[in-house]
Amino acid sequence: MKHILVVDDREENRYVLRVLMQGHGFTVSEAEHGVDALEQARTRKPDLAVSDLLMPTMDGYTLLREWKADPVLRTVPFIVYTATYTGPKDEKLARDMGADAFIIKPAEPEELVREVQAVLAQAVAGRLSAHPPQAAETVMLKDYNAVLVAKLEERTAELEAHVAELDRARHQILRLNRLYRALSETNQAIIHTADPATLYETLCRIAVDRGGLAMAWIGLLDADSGALTPVGRYGALPPWVERLAPLSGRGELRIPAEIALGEGRAYLCNDLLADPALAAIHDDLRAKGLAAAAAFPLVADGRMLGSMALFSGEKGFFDFELTELVREMADDVAFAIDHFGREARRRRAEEASRLMGRAVEASVNGIALTDPQQPGNPLVYVNPAFERITGYAAGEVMGLDPCFLIGADHDQLGIGEIEAAIAEGTEAAVVLRAHRKDGSLFWSELSVAPVRDADGRLTHFVCVINDVTERKIYEETLERQYNEDALTGLASRNLLRDRCGQGLAFSRQRQRVMALMMIDLDHFKRVNDSLGHDAGDVLLRTVAQRITSVLRERDTVARLGGDEFVVLLADLEDAGSVPLVADKILRVFDTPVKVGEREIDVTASLGISVYPQDGEDYDTLLRNAETAMYGAKQAGRNAFRFYTADMNAEALKKLELEAQLRRALARGDLVLHYQPICEAAGGRVVGVEALLRCRDDGGRLMPPGEFIPLAEETGLIMVLGEWALLTACRQACRWQQAGWTLRVAVNLSTRQFRDAQLAERVRQCLAGSGLPAALLKLEITESSVMEDAERAAQTLAELKALGVAISVDDFGTGYSSLAYLRRFPIDQLKIDRSFVSEVTHHPDSASIVRGIIDLAHSLRLKTVAEGVETEEEQIFLREAGCDLVQGYLHARPMEAEALERWLATREAGGEDGTG
Repeated sequence: MKHILVVDDREENRYVLRVLMQGHGFTVSEAEHGVDALEQARTRKPDLAVSDLLMPTMDGYTLLREWKADPVLRTVPFIVYTATYTGPKDEKLARDMGADAFIIKPAEPEELVREVQAVLAQAVAGRLSAHPPQAAETVMLKDYNAVLVAKLEERTAELEAHVAELDRARHQILRLNRLYRALSETNQAIIHTADPATLYETLCRIAVDRGGLAMAWIGLLDADSGALTPVGRYGALPPWVERLAPLSGRGELRIPAEIALGEGRAYLCNDLLADPALAAIHDDLRAKGLAAAAAFPLVADGRMLGSMALFSGEKGFFDFELTELVREMADDVAFAIDHFGREARRRRAEEASRLMGRAVEASVNGIALTDPQQPGNPLVYVNPAFERITGYAAGEVMGLDPCFLIGADHDQLGIGEIEAAIAEGTEAAVVLRAHRKDGSLFWSELSVAPVRDADGRLTHFVCVINDVTERKIYEETLERQYNEDALTGLASRNLLRDRCGQGLAFSRQRQRVMALMMIDLDHFKRVNDSLGHDAGDVLLRTVAQRITSVLRERDTVARLGGDEFVVLLADLEDAGSVPLVADKILRVFDTPVKVGEREIDVTASLGISVYPQDGEDYDTLLRNAETAMYGAKQAGRNAFRFYTADMNAEALKKLELEAQLRRALARGDLVLHYQPICEAAGGRVVGVEALLRCRDDGGRLMPPGEFIPLAEETGLIMVLGEWALLTACRQACRWQQAGWTLRVAVNLSTRQFRDAQLAERVRQCLAGSGLPAALLKLEITESSVMEDAERAAQTLAELKALGVAISVDDFGTGYSSLAYLRRFPIDQLKIDRSFVSEVTHHPDSASIVRGIIDLAHSLRLKTVAEGVETEEEQIFLREAGCDLVQGYLHARPMEAEALERWLATREAGGEDGTG
């Protein structure tokens, strides 16, 4: 934006030019004569000067000559705009002196603007030609001016000599009279002016116009920052106010006002240029013609309010009488400032009180006051918004404990925080459920804050209630949209990522395993293309329900979009159970999905990745599960694949073993082997333990460790266990009928022991086989019993009521509580083979076995040692007081017919038979 300097001694002419130029996008500064113009131009170089010719102090021709002689300003275009010098010679003289344009007043605004724009454009383009002054004419003018000035100076000197003394006396009287008049008008202004800003400007104007000063200045102190801010000034305005800002009474004191403020005393100097403390403003003082100054701190009631500075253009201006008058004026100004401050504070307090009351009444938030000095912290005020939000009128709630809005819902989060704030007199903010007068629920954003008096004593609590019911509903809707798939109600992609992150953190901390399954429906696009998207949506919802139904409650099922589902299996001990879960998921697709009147056969391909071997973050696991899923599709679909080949092989092996178990159960390839149990002292056979065996498809007997854990995982152990129990009872009954009275011991799995119908199933087996209950012993592992001791005690009591014997298997390997052991209705403790095998060469194991035997006898229980293989072990156990033993030393497990032959052989050989 171009800047234009307008030079004219008539204010109305400057005004017209300023408005015209500003209206066409220029910035404008003004000067009353040539001297002022040069000073401004040298301070801020303009882009163009527009000057009149006839002016006091320095006329336009002289200004033009000085302008073109200045090496800095000579390049700035100069337009002469005159109403007096209008002849051709006048124009020629101006152009000879270097004027770039000559315009006669008054010119049409458009013409003037066009000329200005044209001159500026030529200046930018460098097309203005230089017009240096003519040397001969300059010399002539110079000589003529020199003679004229010399004669004027001579006459002036003679006149000054006659009037000098008179002037000094007259000036002193005038100065005093002016200051007295200024002081009087100052007091009148203080009395009658209500606006502080107006007063400060008026006081400075009075000091200059009435007091004969060159400049007056008032600054107020900011108590916090220490800054001295100008609030009133008049006269030859000093440029240092802006240049040295911020002014302050701290640090280096550079001007009279700062000195008076910083030193807390009056500053008086009648020759400012002689004071080195003012070196920072000496150039400004010269430029403004300021020679003397008096500055005073403005103090009221011992408080520093600011400072006042007065300047004169005359050296020695401030004599004693003038200084005292000025001091009195400063005191009056300090009084006025203090008065305004008090009044302003009073008005602000009154306005704040009024506004506060109005704000409380008009607030859209419910506002209440309570009195903690009274029992129950009762309500003492509520505003109209409180009445609107709660439905209660003010008269209905006065004196009530605010908790009545909560009702009986005291267990919600936030109640404790509010109660603690009330007890401690502190602030709190919570969101609570509350109830309106009509019983309807609303969510309240409640803020509680203490109110204290001037002495800091707690007088009230202010409670602000904001009804945020709509916001809560909206937040819940957003959260549901964020976390839930809109079509199926399953977890969304966002919730899946969050759950997976939690699962990974838990697995790292507990060293557990986590699996991610990617499920993709095979040929789903055909359903959408043939039956439409509505049918596809029904299919997706049904699939989501079926997958969820075969998983644990803590597992996560998510839909990523389209026909892609993801299952998150967290907190796994190992990956062994993952193939079984995958097979369960695939089996849910065996049943066609009914969509309207149609039944749709659908299959799925499933890919599995396992933490930590297949990835340690969500993105990697998901990507690898997807890779495995595509592998399942390439393998023919309707199958699952692990990301790693080894786990695929292990998964297929487990599935084949499960299939073999099911086939063996179907074709009767299960068999029981029986191992004799003998008295440790005499060797008499008193019972047998029934041990389950299974033949594979090739007829091979599979070891128990090969198929029993898998049966536990798949749940087949329930069927196998019931078969074993019934078969063992029938065999024992046949032996009894043949003359061998043997108590048969049958192992119960952990799953069987958890069965709430266990006692009923045992009763049915006894009834179905005809075996007396006394000839059946049920063996339960120590870990199964201690898993849930209270429930175990109840189950054992139910079994004991049937008359069967109870034995705790593998005793010593778990963490039994002696208190519970004493309460359990058991008959035997079975010492684990790991201790028995070491009793002859490991002192610690020997001590443990003796301890178990002693413990059992103290509780009136029998002991059975399993895995006895050597005579030395038998002797140790007999001497330690063990009641019964079983193991290879006496006989290996055998089928029923072989056991019968073994018993017959013992009887024929004269060994103790059964009793």
